[in-house]
Order: sequence, then C-alpha cells, then structure tokens
Amino acid sequence: MRRRSSSSTPPVGIDGCVQRPATRNPFRRPRRLFTVISLLALALAAPLLVVLTAPLHARAPEWEHVREAILPDHFAGTLELLGGVIVIALVLAVPSAWLVATCDFPLRRMMRWALVMPLALPTYISAFTYAALLGPTGPVSNWLADHAGFRPDIVDMQGLWFVLALVLFPYIYLPARAAFASGMSGQLEAARMLGAPALSRFRRIALPLARPAIAGGALLVAMETLNDYGAVKYYGVRTLTTGIFRSWAGLYDLGSALRLSVVLVGLVALLLWIERRARRGARQETDQVPVARIRLSGWRAAAATGWCLLVFGSAAMLPIGSILDDVWETCDGTMHGDVPHALWNTSVVAGAAGLVTLVIAVLFTFRERYGRRSDPAIRLADLGYVIPGAVIAIGVMSLAGFIDRRQWLDTALIGSMGVLVYAFSVRFLAVGKQPLQGALRQQSTSLDEAARMLGASPWRSFRRVNLPLLGPALIAAAMLVAIDVIKELPLTLILRPFNFDTLSTKAYELARIEQLREASWPSLMIVICGLVPVLLLEQVLEKRTRTPGVR
Repeated sequence: MRRRSSSSTPPVGIDGCVQRPATRNPFRRPRRLFTVISLLALALAAPLLVVLTAPLHARAPEWEHVREAILPDHFAGTLELLGGVIVIALVLAVPSAWLVATCDFPLRRMMRWALVMPLALPTYISAFTYAALLGPTGPVSNWLADHAGFRPDIVDMQGLWFVLALVLFPYIYLPARAAFASGMSGQLEAARMLGAPALSRFRRIALPLARPAIAGGALLVAMETLNDYGAVKYYGVRTLTTGIFRSWAGLYDLGSALRLSVVLVGLVALLLWIERRARRGARQETDQVPVARIRLSGWRAAAATGWCLLVFGSAAMLPIGSILDDVWETCDGTMHGDVPHALWNTSVVAGAAGLVTLVIAVLFTFRERYGRRSDPAIRLADLGYVIPGAVIAIGVMSLAGFIDRRQWLDTALIGSMGVLVYAFSVRFLAVGKQPLQGALRQQSTSLDEAARMLGASPWRSFRRVNLPLLGPALIAAAMLVAIDVIKELPLTLILRPFNFDTLSTKAYELARIEQLREASWPSLMIVICGLVPVLLLEQVLEKRTRTPGVR
C-alpha cells in the first residue's frame, strides 16, 4: 500500500492551471457589525416601545381620575388646537407661496427669504412676545383701550391659533413654493392659452398638483403643534401634552402619563395615515420645467406686496422687534445673572447631543448603504422625530427608572446628563440622518464596486471612500441637531439634571413668572441660533427652484 507524501501539492485542474484554495471575500457583509447596529437601533427605539406597552407593565393608581376628568377635556382641546392652527397656517402659506413662486412684484426677492424667518422663532418665544404685547396689560392692548375703546386679550385658544400658525406656516410655505415654482409650467400655460383667468388656474390646476407638498407641510405643522408645551401652558390651553405633565408632575402618576402618551402616539399615527391616504389616489404628472413669473402692476402689485409684508411683519418682525427692544432696555446690566450659565449648559448639551447623534446616524447610514435589505429596527428608531418630545421623555424616564430600581449601574440614570443626551438622540436621529442620506444617494455605486475590486471590506470602503465625501453633510447634520436641541423645551424640562437650565428652560421659567424683559436675552440667543440654518435652507431651495425669467 502506497503512502501519501507528507508534502501536499496544489491540485491541478483539467485545463492544466493550478487551483488555489478559495480565499475569504473581503467585501462580505460584516454580520457582527450589522448586528451591533441593529441592537443600537433597538436601544433608540426602546422608549417608544416602553410607551406603547405601558398598559402591560406600568401601574397607574390615578388612571380612573385621569381617564374621566383629564383625558376627554385635553383630547378635545388638542383637536380644536390642531384644526385652528392648520387652517390659519394654510391661509397664510399657500397664497404667499403662490405669489412668491409665480409672480413678480416689489420686494419679492426680499419676501422670498423673509417669509422663512419665522422658523427661527420657537413657538413658546413667539407666544410670550405676543402675550406681552396683546395680553390684558400689554402696551398695544392699553393703547387700543385708550383710543379705540376696547381691550384685546390674545391669551386664549383663538389667540394661540394665530400665534402658532404665524410661527409654523413656513412648513407649508416652503414645499408649496417649491411645487408652484417648478413642475407645472406646461399645464398653467395651456390653461392660460385656453382663456382661464388667474384665479381659476390657481384653484383648478396649481392647487391639485401641489396637494401632496401642501399635505406634507400641513402634517409637519400638526406634529409641531402636538409637540408644543411652553405656548399651550402659558396660554392656559389644555392639550394632551399638558395632560402628560399634569399626570406626571401633578398627580405623581407615571403610569397615567404613559397611558396618555399612548393616546398621543395614536393621534400621531392617525395623522400619518390620513396624510398617506389623501395622497394615495392623487396622480401628479409634471414637466419639471420652472415656471416663468408673471409681472404684476398697479393695484395687483400693491396687494401682493402688502399681503407678504403683513404676513412677514406679524410672523417675524413684530416678535423679533419686541425682543430686541427688551434687550435694549435691559442693556444697563439688569440681565438675569443665570443666563450666561444657561448659555454654557446649552452649548455643552447641544454639542454632546450633536456629536452622539451624528455618530449613530453615520452607523445607520452605513448599514443602509451596504446592507442587503433595510433594517426594521432602524425604521422604528427613525420614528422618534414624529413623536412629541414629552412622549419620548416619559418613555426614557420610565426606562431609566426601571434600570435604577434594579441597581444595574453604580450611578442613577434619572437626572443625569447621559440620559438627556440619549433622549435627544432618540428625538432627533432623523434630523441627523437626512442630510447624510441625501448626500450618500448622490455618490455613485461605482465607488463601492471599485473598492470591492480592490479588496476593501464594506466598513473600510465606507470609511475611506464614502465618509470623506460626506464632509459638508456631516457639518450640516450636526448643526441641525444642535439647533433643534437648543430650541427643544418639553423634553428638556422633564429630563434635565437638578438645577440645570438651558436657554429654552430659562426663557420659559422667566416668562412663567412674568419677567418677560429678562426672558428676552435667552430668547434672542435662541433666535440667532435658529436663523443660521433657516437662511441656509432658503438659499438651497432657491437654487433648486430658480425660475427662467419674467414675462
């Protein structure tokens, strides 16, 4: 019997070529890293899961009282507030978008960016300012009482409709302006040649074609209205958000607050379903050619300019001018002493939250770029932005309390900076991901294929090829998250550490005790921070919807 030689020789194929053993494919998908990313996504989705499963695990000793005395009244107030704000926002946004996008009139170029400025104003700051001017003892109310014989009082439900709509209408104005400016030139020109008047062209052609964009903007207005706490609390309006605070901080019943959060999440889901249902049967086919603006003259030009000036003055100039006047009046050193400390705290938490959220967004973007299919856990984590901040805060607090009671960690989580940063990452993950996803879609997949042919692994390919090209998007994502953190109020009020104030909480607390002049300093700082991304957003939108000229 012949022995095998100890020296092995590579096998030879039928074509005479030596066959080498198969080597490991370096571009094989990193399953372990993908698993870690999925677990991270589940960790970010955990507060929402805690809220949705609250009836199964959270005791609610005061639930009977909350269900009978708080829930009906606050739910009805929420629906009334939503209806009023959306209707007024539509009235303000749609005509303004149509005029700026399709007409040429005096001051149009200024109105193009001026009508976006209200986005820099948090709703609670605008509410405080209008209450100071048009409240029962405001200077405007006193002047009207002396000269016109009546004293207005804007601090009620109807006044809150107008205040919130004046701040939030740009969410409808921006997508509507983009839809009107590009994509329907052929249809509008055909209607004009057939003799249709301008009002008929707007009502029968432009509005149906822009309906998906307008509906999407109205949904954003509804989400921001549901998330508001400072304005509704200051105006004495009862909503589900104030009911959550009342159950948690007033009745000391976290279980009832969680159950009210379930109702609020259900309302959000209903709004999302209605918006998607409204767009399902719509069919819009456009030519994607920019619309040529029509030059207005005479009374039409004066009316267009007057309307835009009225909207801009009411929404931005009046509250910002009032804040600047209060700042000027307190320049003699009477600025509240805690404001610099609040500015430092805001900078720390905004920087930490922006950095952590950016790192998570990069990992999730890598998973979606190189994964074979989308990850359900990441899709669930992306829902944090459409969930009101109070709901996320209650879910995070319940989760942190569960861990603290079992003493799994050496330090308590509730009232720590880490939990606050974690909650901001849950809330604003989608804000950080959106610029990265948009920039990554513009990168050709041939870059990935070239890296694969050179033997690079997916993570190395993403780190060495894709990530360096995302530099501007990374900066934009971090800036947007930081700005949203600076403006966020309900989440910060619930989860902030003891004796820890940010600009938003300091402005709210000073306004709550009627120190409105002192509140102007943190309010002005928040407005300045918000103006930067708003104006950059307007410039990007204008480049994409630049019209060919005027006829």
